[in-house]
Amino acid sequence: MKKLLKLNLIATNLALLALSGCVQLSSQDRGQTGEKLEKAAGTEQVNLDKYRSPIKTTVTDRRFTTKEAMYLANEMERSGFPFLSEAANKGIPMDGDLGFMSAVESYWYSRYNMEALNTESRCGVHLVHGPYVTEKALQQGRANDNRDRGEYARSNKGVLLQDISSLYLSRTGFPRRFEDASPLMLAFESCDPHLTRPLDKGSKFQSTENLLRDNDLKKIYGPNFPATPYGAGTKGNEDWAYRVNYRENFLSLRWDHGRMSHVVDMGAEGQLLMKLALWEEFFFSGNHHDDKYLGITPEDGYRGAMLNLSAVSKMLIMKSAMLYDGKVLGGGDPRTAKAGIYYFPHRIGVRMRMAGDLPPRPEEFSVVDSSSQLFDQASLLWGLSEFYHFADPSVKSNWNKVFGNNTPHDGSIMEQKYIVLAEGLSNLVLSTMEAKHQAGNGVLVSEWTPEQGRGALTKTADLGMAMVALANYVEKMHTDTALVERARQLLLTQADFLSNSLQAGDGSVGSAYSAGKRVAGAPTLLDQGLAIQGLMVAYRVLGDERFKSAAKNALDFMNTKLWDEKTGLYRSELGAATSVYTPLNLGAAIGALREMMLETKSPQLVERYKRFWVQAIDASGIQQSEFEETGETALYQKDGDKDGIPRIEYGDGKYGIAPVFASRVEIQTP
Repeated sequence: MKKLLKLNLIATNLALLALSGCVQLSSQDRGQTGEKLEKAAGTEQVNLDKYRSPIKTTVTDRRFTTKEAMYLANEMERSGFPFLSEAANKGIPMDGDLGFMSAVESYWYSRYNMEALNTESRCGVHLVHGPYVTEKALQQGRANDNRDRGEYARSNKGVLLQDISSLYLSRTGFPRRFEDASPLMLAFESCDPHLTRPLDKGSKFQSTENLLRDNDLKKIYGPNFPATPYGAGTKGNEDWAYRVNYRENFLSLRWDHGRMSHVVDMGAEGQLLMKLALWEEFFFSGNHHDDKYLGITPEDGYRGAMLNLSAVSKMLIMKSAMLYDGKVLGGGDPRTAKAGIYYFPHRIGVRMRMAGDLPPRPEEFSVVDSSSQLFDQASLLWGLSEFYHFADPSVKSNWNKVFGNNTPHDGSIMEQKYIVLAEGLSNLVLSTMEAKHQAGNGVLVSEWTPEQGRGALTKTADLGMAMVALANYVEKMHTDTALVERARQLLLTQADFLSNSLQAGDGSVGSAYSAGKRVAGAPTLLDQGLAIQGLMVAYRVLGDERFKSAAKNALDFMNTKLWDEKTGLYRSELGAATSVYTPLNLGAAIGALREMMLETKSPQLVERYKRFWVQAIDASGIQQSEFEETGETALYQKDGDKDGIPRIEYGDGKYGIAPVFASRVEIQTP
C-alpha cells in the first residue's frame, strides 16, 4: 500500500540520515585497527527488479566530462529531497521505491560525482592558489610585518590549513580534516576517472589531530560524551575515529594527472557553481547540538564550509583573471564593466607548474576558444544567481549564519560582501546574453564569435537551458528591479519563440532554428527534455497557461513516440535503433519528468519515471561505480547488492574507477 510522505525540510534531513546512514564500521569491526575489514555499514539496497528488463548496453566513453556530468548531478540533486518535499506538499502518492530512488540513489549519485571531482580527483586547480586564500595570507603578512622581516607574508598553505580550515572545524564541530583532500577552485573540462593505485580498505586510520581534539569533543558533547552525532544508533565518535581508510584519507582515490585536459570550460564552471550552491543550501539547512554548530551534522557542516570556500574562490578568480574583451584576458570589476564588452570565453587553457609539496599551481591562463556559447552563459547565470540566493541575507534561513559582516568574530565563516560579487557577475552574464546572443527578434542564438559576431543558429537545448537560468535569475535576484524585468521579458520572448516556432503540431520540438525555419532532423530526447523544463519554468514565473500546455504536448510526444516499452527507455531520438545516452540528455529527461510529475500528479507518470530511472541509470552503466551509501557494504564483493553497479575498486580498469558518470553509453532500442 502506497503511503503519502509528508516531509518538511527537517523531516527530510532526518529521513536522509535514516535511509543512507552515516557510513561507519559494523559493530564487530569497529576499533579493530590493523585487521582487514569485511563489511562497512551503509544502506541496504531496495529490490527494484520489478522495474528491470534485459537491455544491451555498452559504455563507449568512460571519461568524465565536467559540464555534462555536473548538469546531470544537478538534476539528480533537484530530483532528490527537494522533489520529495515538494511532492509531499502537493499530495502526490509515492511508495518506498520512489523514496529510495530519490532519498538514496539520486542524492548519493549526485554527491558521489561532486565529491569525487571537487575533493578527491585533483582534476583542476586547487583552491590553495585562489584569491581568497592569497588575500588572507597577505592580510596576515601585513599584520605581522616588522623591521627585521619586512617582506614576511604567511604562505597560502599555512593560512588554509592553520586558519581557514581550523575556523571551519571549530564552527562545525567536526573533529578533523580529511587527509589528502584536494578541494578545487576550477575544474578541468574532462579527465580520466580510473584509479591509479589499489584502494586502501584498511582500518588503521586514526589521525593525530583526532586524538588531540578529544578534549574539544568532550566540550561539544558535554557529560554525554561520546554522544550520537546524528541518529545513527551508534556510539558517538567511534565512526570518526575508526573508519575505512579511503573514506578518511583520499590518497588512493586520486585520478591520473597525465590524462587530464588542462582546459577550463566555462559552461562546466557554471554547472559546478550551481552544484556547490545546491549542496551548500542542503548542508546548512539546519544546525546541530542545540543550534551551536553549523550544518545538519558536523561532517556536512565542514563539507559545506569547504564547498562555500570553493565557490567564492571560483567567483574571485573569474573576476580577476578570466574576463575577456576579445583581445586580452584579465580582470575587472563586473559592476562597472561596459555591457557587452567583457565576457567569459568558452574555453580557457591553464598552464600548470609543480610547486614543491603544494598541488600544481596555475602559472598562466590563455584563451583556447574565444567564442561565447549560450549554454555556457546560461550555466553561469544559473549558478551565480543560485549562489546569490544562498548568500542573500533577506532570505530568512539558516544559511544567514554562514555569512557575516565581521568574520570570524561574529560567529560567521564567510564575509557577507561576496553576495555583491555574485550579483555583479550575474548581471555581467545577463548583459552578455543580451548584447552578444540576442538577435533582432529578441531570440537568443547559440554562438557569438569575435570574428563573425552573432550567429544565426538557435539550438533548442541551449534555449531551454537559457530559460531555466533566466527564470532562476528572476526568482532569486531582486536588488536591481530594472534588470529583473529585462530578464523576465527575455524569458517571455524565448518561451513564445519555443512554443510558436520550434514546436510542431504533434508536440515535437525541433533541434534548432535558423534562417527563419526549423532545422530538419529527427526530434531528440535532449531537446524535448530541456524544452519541457524551459516551458515549465516560464509557466511558473510568468503564469501563462500557454507554456504549460506546450510542455504537456512535448511530454505527450516523448511518451508516445520516443518511449520503448520493451527496454523501459526513451529513445535518444525518434526511430533510433541504438540510443546514445550522455549525462546531458539523461539529465534533461529526468528534469522534465520531475517537473511534469509535480505539475500533473499523474500516478502513471510516476510509474514510468521509476522504470526509466532503474533502466537508464542503474542498469545502463552510466553510473560507473558506487560506495556503501548506495548498497555496496560488502568490501570484498564486486557487486554485493546485485544492482549492476560495482564497488569502485571492481569497476573498469586495473584498480577500478571513481563513482562518476560515464560520458557516453549506447543502448539497443530496436
